[in-house]
Amino acid sequence: MDHVVWDDSMSVGVGILDTDHKRLLEMFNGLLKTGVSTKSKDDLIPLIEGLRDYTNVHFRREEAFMERHGFPDLETHKAAHRYFVDEVEKLAGELNGDHTMMLRIDLILLLKEWLIEHIQTTDKQYQPYLASEDAASAG
Repeated sequence: MDHVVWDDSMSVGVGILDTDHKRLLEMFNGLLKTGVSTKSKDDLIPLIEGLRDYTNVHFRREEAFMERHGFPDLETHKAAHRYFVDEVEKLAGELNGDHTMMLRIDLILLLKEWLIEHIQTTDKQYQPYLASEDAASAG
């Protein structure tokens, strides 16, 4: 799989949220760079920790923006966030196992799904509601 390059079509129109999403893209590309056949798990531990930090900070920030701007599908969006958190925790539990290649594949699939499906489709749904956020935070 080729690395994913950020472009404006991925933007949700809020600088801080785009920065968060770019960070996830960096994690994904870092995982792709190491490849699936790498036997060592040394790079997976900081990746899992980074994903935990990402979900803790980014999801709270994003949900606060949606709530403040009256996004009507907030609860469904929160459920999608909980799904991602649960998946990351499941994968973290697999760090002690012997199936490094499957763990890498599962991480790649999860991050790909998140980048393509969640950010580019689900997150785009709140974009019209948060359109004034960048202007408000810049002012």
